[in-house]
Amino acid sequence: MTEESRAEDFIADAERHNEWWSEGVGQDLEEAVDLTPRSDFHKILEAVHKHDEKGTDNLVYPIYGSTGIGKTTLLYQLVAALIGTTEFPPKDPEFDIVSSISPRQILYLPLEASQYHLERPGEGIERLKQVIDYFYSHIAPRHGTKYILIDDVDILNLDENEKETLLEFVNEDTYLFLTGIVKEQVNLRELTKADKIDHVERPWGVLPMKFVDTIGHPEEEGGLSVDFNHEFREELESLRSDRIAGPHPIKDVRRGLNLKSSDTSINSAIDSLNSLYFEFFNPSERDDFHDAARDYLRKGGTLHQTDDSSIRNEIVRSHFLLYLYKGLAKYGSIQNPENLHRLSSIAASQGGEELQYTEISNRIGVDRRTVDSYLGILDDGIAVTESHDYSLRRHRRTRLYLRNPRHVVLLSQRQEHFGFEEYSQQNDLNFDFEYKLARTVAFDHAMRLSFAVKAYEVEYCPTDAGLVDYVLHREGKVLPFILSYHPHTESAEQIATEFDPGVGQHTEDDSEDLRDLDYEAPYRFIITDSLPKEVRENGSLVVEKNDVNICYLPFWLFLLIC
Repeated sequence: MTEESRAEDFIADAERHNEWWSEGVGQDLEEAVDLTPRSDFHKILEAVHKHDEKGTDNLVYPIYGSTGIGKTTLLYQLVAALIGTTEFPPKDPEFDIVSSISPRQILYLPLEASQYHLERPGEGIERLKQVIDYFYSHIAPRHGTKYILIDDVDILNLDENEKETLLEFVNEDTYLFLTGIVKEQVNLRELTKADKIDHVERPWGVLPMKFVDTIGHPEEEGGLSVDFNHEFREELESLRSDRIAGPHPIKDVRRGLNLKSSDTSINSAIDSLNSLYFEFFNPSERDDFHDAARDYLRKGGTLHQTDDSSIRNEIVRSHFLLYLYKGLAKYGSIQNPENLHRLSSIAASQGGEELQYTEISNRIGVDRRTVDSYLGILDDGIAVTESHDYSLRRHRRTRLYLRNPRHVVLLSQRQEHFGFEEYSQQNDLNFDFEYKLARTVAFDHAMRLSFAVKAYEVEYCPTDAGLVDYVLHREGKVLPFILSYHPHTESAEQIATEFDPGVGQHTEDDSEDLRDLDYEAPYRFIITDSLPKEVRENGSLVVEKNDVNICYLPFWLFLLIC
C-alpha cells in the first residue's frame, strides 16, 4: 500500500467519524445527547464560552480519566452543544457559544476506534498530522474557530518531542481538546511550544460523579432512587454556584475552609454549615439527603444505559480491568499488570485499614521500591490513592482507598459484600460493609475537598482513643475529620478532643528537612450518619468539649460540600 493510499484510508475513516459534516448528527452523537450531561461537561462548556467571549485565539484543553469514565461522551456532548443540531444541552442557554458553530468547524478523532494503534511507533502522529492538514485544507471554512477533538491520545505513546507536534496542530483560531488516561499524557503546559499558544489549560481529571452531581441524574442512568424534583435540584445548584442569583452557602463553606488564603475565616464556614442544615433544608429534605447518601454508596457515581445490575457490574468490572491491564500497564511499562489488580483488590478488601508496606510487599511478592512504583501508577490513574500518617516523618505504613466505591464491591470477597451485589436496597443487612463503603466515599470526597480548599493531601492520624480518618492541612492550618458511621460510632468526641494538631510532621519540598510549622485546628469535624440529640435540639452543629470546638457534619452534608 502506498503512502498516499494509506493517508486516504485515515482521511476516509475521519469522515465516517464526523458524520455531521454531511449526513446529520450520527448514531454516536445521538446516544451521547440522550444522556444527562455531568458537571464536567458544564465546566468545559463554560470555559469554552469564556475563552470565546474574551477572544482567545487558540486554546488547548486536556482531559484525562480511566477507561469507561465518560470522556468520549463528554466530547460528543460538547460537539452537540456547539453545532446545535439537537436540543442540547438542557441548560446553560445563556452561553452564546451554544449552537453557534458550523458542523464543518469541528474535527473529532477517536484514535482508539481508528487504526492509529496499528501504526509503527512514531508513524501514528504522522497519520494524525495528515488528517488534520486535510481538515484545515478541505473541510473547515477559512474563517471562524476550528475545534479539534483528539480522543484517546494515549494510544500513540508519544515522547516529549512528539507531544510538541500536538501543539503544531493549533493554528490561529483553533481550540484543541485532548483526552488520555493519565495527566502526563495530555499535559502540554511545560512544553517549549506552549508559549506560542494563547492559553493551555491544566489537565482536568474526570472522576466518578460525586454525590451532589449524581442527584441531578435519572435513576435509569445510574442516578439515585430518591426523587428530587426539578425545582429542588435547581435550588441546590444555586446554593453551589455564584453564576445563579441568590445565596451560595455551599460555595461559602468552601471559601471559608480555604487553607491557602491568609484571611480565611473558618467561622464563616461554620455559619454557612449551620445555615445549610437548619435553614435551607427542611426535615423532609434532610431525610431525603440521608437516604440518598446511603443509596450513593451502592451506585458510586457511574453512569449506565441499562437497569440490569449484573450487566452494570460486568461493564464496571470490565472497564476497570481493561484500564489496569492495558491502559495503566502500558503507561507504566508494567510487565506484570496482575500486580496492579492485586493491589486494587487489597485496597478493596482492607477498605482503608492501615497496612505495613512490608505486608504489601510480601502479599504480591515484590520489593518496597516496586510497590511504591505500582502505587504511583495507580495514583496517576486515579484508581487507588494512598493516605499517610499525619504524624510520621517517614512513612512505613499506609491506607489504600479505591476511588470508585463500586470497585470495592466488585473486587472484594462475596462474604464481605453480600447484599451489595444489586444497585438497589436489599433485605440483607450488612452494616460493616456499608461502613467500609462510607469510609471509601468519604475519603474520595475529602480528596475533592482538599483540591477545593487548597490543601496538600488527605492523611490520617491515630490517637489513643481512635482514628482521625481524614486530615487536610496546609502551612500549619489543619482540618481534621473523624468518621462516626454505624456500627463504628464510639469515642468520636474523645478522638476529636485528644487530637493534637502539633504532632504533624512534614518536610520541605524535595528535602528531608522538617518544616517549622505552628499547627492549628480551630475546629474538629465529626462526620456522622446520626446527629446527637443535643445538636438537633440546640440548633447548632457545633458543641464544645474540653475547650475544643467540635462541628458535627451529617454524612450527606459532608458529601454535599465536597
